[in-house]
Amino acid sequence: MEFFFAVFFLLFYYLRPQDWIPGLAGANLVKPIIGAWVIALVAMRSRQISFPGFVKTPHDWIILAYFAYVAFTAPDFYGTFMGFLPFVAFYALTVQSVNTLPRLLSYFKWWNGAMVTLALLGVLSLYGIDPTGAKDATAVMADRLCLGTWLHDNPNALGHTVVVAIPVSYLLFFWRGSFFGRFVIFPALSAIVFYCLWETESKGSYLVGGMLVSMLFVIGRPKFVQAISIATALTLGVSALSFLPRMSQMSDLRADEGVQGRLLAWEMARTVTKLTPTGEGWGQFQAYITWSDGKHVFYDIPKSTHSSYVKIGADLGKYGLFLFLGGLWVCIHTLIVYKPTNETEDRCRRILWILIAGNIISNWMINREYHTEYFLIIAATAALHRLRKGQELKEKREAESTPTEPEPETALETAPVPLYAKMEPDSSPAFTTQKPTLLQRLKPLWNRFGIVDAAICAGLTWLTFWTWDYILDNL
Repeated sequence: MEFFFAVFFLLFYYLRPQDWIPGLAGANLVKPIIGAWVIALVAMRSRQISFPGFVKTPHDWIILAYFAYVAFTAPDFYGTFMGFLPFVAFYALTVQSVNTLPRLLSYFKWWNGAMVTLALLGVLSLYGIDPTGAKDATAVMADRLCLGTWLHDNPNALGHTVVVAIPVSYLLFFWRGSFFGRFVIFPALSAIVFYCLWETESKGSYLVGGMLVSMLFVIGRPKFVQAISIATALTLGVSALSFLPRMSQMSDLRADEGVQGRLLAWEMARTVTKLTPTGEGWGQFQAYITWSDGKHVFYDIPKSTHSSYVKIGADLGKYGLFLFLGGLWVCIHTLIVYKPTNETEDRCRRILWILIAGNIISNWMINREYHTEYFLIIAATAALHRLRKGQELKEKREAESTPTEPEPETALETAPVPLYAKMEPDSSPAFTTQKPTLLQRLKPLWNRFGIVDAAICAGLTWLTFWTWDYILDNL
């Protein structure tokens, strides 16, 4: 039952029915969902949790530290605490609910289904089937496709969300899939998503899609294949992107008014990071710019940073950015050291690579810093991590509980043995071949945030600021 609520919330988050179903308009459904979800977890006492506990992995600790930092550095402690608490709750509930490998794979299928549904809703709106009111929202955005929901009411947000569905669909249905999955399901889903992306005309989502598709032929491939894939992506891939809508504008970004406005917002945010190490507080930074269309001058126009990293840097400072990047790093660390033992584990690991990479790249182009998606990605990675640690713990306990009997004394210990006696193979049960356990095949999975992890997160924070400054100085 708890897994039902995990899937229900996932669909609720992406599709946001309260934004377009009249009977749900304006309804605050977050608290009821959390309450019912908690009751389901408590009621299902028969469920098997391989690695019980709420703060057991580095992912749990980094989310807890991030929550504490955001609350204690905010001007309004109570308001921020209550505003940020649902993110932590959805993280913890998802980790506890996705507690088997089949559930994790099923969770990814529902996740992919939600993204494809968004693309389908966008495409249908072009043909008069428009339950979300996308037609009016699209008209406001110069006929660039978007939906009539708070989460995807602009084409960039829609494009960056649905583009991930193409590589994830590949891993779910084409990679080691059936004939029907490879030549019917995957092409159909990809066509829907690509059509939606074409209509959004989102340059950033095209770049993300190209990088993620390239990753499909790099992750887990032989070195020779990886080299060819990277070379192909840098040549033919870049050429192919140039034929997509609005990509010709990439050749002269300085002349793009949207880019100019973003750079002004980035400069203001960078000034805040230099003056205030802890930032202005959760959700407090807002850039205001002065703009002219050649005839009129507009003052104090609010301008989005269009970058999660820039927004967090201004809101939470360098320490908050450290923790935000730390959440992404612990996921990457898990996937680097995780060695799959079967096809399902390998499939889940590859999907997580795509979800994390897509989030990391998109964070440079859109504001998604305080979206639930970030916490769900970490929760899914933590679930895979917990499954492996639970298996290790189970085998360790079984090994410790197995009594070791002393070898019985036999006459062979005292009887003389001929020098060239023929040695026959021993067929006794003690010498039968047994399948090696997980602990015998693999090293125990990393499970402690150490000095090396902290140093890497500090390096990522420095690299983010360096990239930020480099763009400001050279664009």
